[in-house]
Amino acid sequence: MRPALRTAVTGAAMAVLIQGCAGGMVQSAPSTSGAASPASVQSYGVYGTESFFKLEWQPDERRGKAVVSGYVTNQWGIGVNNVRMRVEALDGAGGVTATYIGYVFGDVTPGTRAYFEVPVPQKAANYRVSVLSFDPQQCRG
Repeated sequence: MRPALRTAVTGAAMAVLIQGCAGGMVQSAPSTSGAASPASVQSYGVYGTESFFKLEWQPDERRGKAVVSGYVTNQWGIGVNNVRMRVEALDGAGGVTATYIGYVFGDVTPGTRAYFEVPVPQKAANYRVSVLSFDPQQCRG
């Protein structure tokens, strides 16, 4: 790999790792009722993943069980693996009622997409889907 490209890739990977380790933890706004609610718990996902990935998803059903299924497309210049998906079940007012975690299996190389399916025990009025975390692949060269 050319030195300039290696420097750019290494810099981008380090920025993601630093953001994920130091600044990537985002805490939601506290609840005004004083009671702990799903909106007041901490979220430990990587911030800004929407700039790296495109998501296409839909509520679905497999063998009579509710799932959220779709594709994650890697729009970043670095391959990733161990992609964790977060599916938030929303009520009619848009409030989070439950959170589910699923995985994208295998590597997602730049410009490709991979299928995911996250089981949801109970159907919801709507869902919000995001990439929770991922591991950048190390460059070999």
